[in-house]
Amino acid sequence: MLGNQISSSFNAADVAQWLNQYQAHLSSNFSVPFFNNETAQGSSSSSLILNAEQSSSIFNQSYQRSEQKYHGGQSSTPAAQAAPTTAAPATNENTQSASNNELYDSYLQEQNTPVAPNTYSVNQAANSNTQANTNSFINFDQNLTVGDVNVGILFNEPSLILALALIIEMIIPLPKGFKISALSPIFVGLSRKVNRPSSSDPQRSFAGFFLSLLILLVILFLVFTLDALSGFDNLVSLIVLIWVLDLKYPQDRAIYVNRALHEGFKEKAKNLLSDLVLRETSMLSPMGIAKAACEGAILRIFSGWFSVIVWYFIAGIEGAVLMQTINLLSQSYNYKLRGNHHFGQFIFRMHQLMIAIPAALLMVFLFVSKNPIRHIAHAKEGFNSFPAPISGLVLGAVGGSLNISLGGPRYYQGNIMRLPKLGGEHNPDDQSILYAMRKIRMCGLLLLVVSVLIDLNF
Repeated sequence: MLGNQISSSFNAADVAQWLNQYQAHLSSNFSVPFFNNETAQGSSSSSLILNAEQSSSIFNQSYQRSEQKYHGGQSSTPAAQAAPTTAAPATNENTQSASNNELYDSYLQEQNTPVAPNTYSVNQAANSNTQANTNSFINFDQNLTVGDVNVGILFNEPSLILALALIIEMIIPLPKGFKISALSPIFVGLSRKVNRPSSSDPQRSFAGFFLSLLILLVILFLVFTLDALSGFDNLVSLIVLIWVLDLKYPQDRAIYVNRALHEGFKEKAKNLLSDLVLRETSMLSPMGIAKAACEGAILRIFSGWFSVIVWYFIAGIEGAVLMQTINLLSQSYNYKLRGNHHFGQFIFRMHQLMIAIPAALLMVFLFVSKNPIRHIAHAKEGFNSFPAPISGLVLGAVGGSLNISLGGPRYYQGNIMRLPKLGGEHNPDDQSILYAMRKIRMCGLLLLVVSVLIDLNF
């Protein structure tokens, strides 16, 4: 368009060169700030018009310099060159004024674009820098995705956090000093301060109640404070779950007893078993070792792992810590030991109360077995006849499901305690230890799978 209007004076290449020079002149003399594409689109035309109208003299001077440079200082038309000298200034002035107006209108029409050409690269670079600065920050409110998979859900669903904690606890062999079980010697030491032999039975009962309650409140306060200070971060829940879950130690101990008993190392099996049960093992026969190992694996994994999982789903990380702390206190203040009969009564009852709900869920998952009904009758028998009713229910149900006989006499500090027989008909052997351990573990994994499916809305 612009080349057709001034083709009589100079060709299209010269016009393009002049427009580039004029465009650079406007960019250097007219301060037109463009901060982003939206601002440039809305204000480029209006800013150019305003600055051009205010600087018309600069426009005229720039046009005259370009025309004189091309024609060597002569007028732009042949008619103007043939005219008298006296009339030349007026004619040139009128011609230049008309040409300037037409050229200016054409320039404004061609410059009516969203972004001026001389500012496009600047705006593009600014937007690129802004985008780079924005991307340098992580927005935790957005979903973290890898392809079509939302990996951020791993830290939002309690069941998936628990699954990750279970995997880490089973794979990484953490020493006992890094587990909550390391607090057990501290609990025993505190009990010696208040559970004195010279105290009366009511005093021992009150001391056991007060000390157990104080320990529970302190630990719960510390865990809740840590959780609150972290903003209830799921990473804290993961770490605490690894700290409180106790599957690897009783599982490995049961496997070691099985191997020792299978290879004929009876004394070695007794020594390994002494860390798993809270009674004497020196007078046990091979069948007695297998029975004690079955009972120890069932109760330790049920109370320290399965029940902790259940209470995590019920009351969060505080519920899991509460369950495991009560379990440790029940082992440390075992009411069957001499001197702890009155001192450990409170924590014993509390432990039986806490494992009641997990025992009910265990009964449900035990239906997934070869004999889905047989464990019900044996569980009822154990509940009615065993001194610890919920523990008897669990032993009877698992023993009935495996059809192995549990319970019977045992020794505590040299004294024999005769307990009723529970479970099935066959006497356990070394392989029964593995079957009992796997049965409880299977129920826990089934509970985890069901909870994951519920959380993922399948």
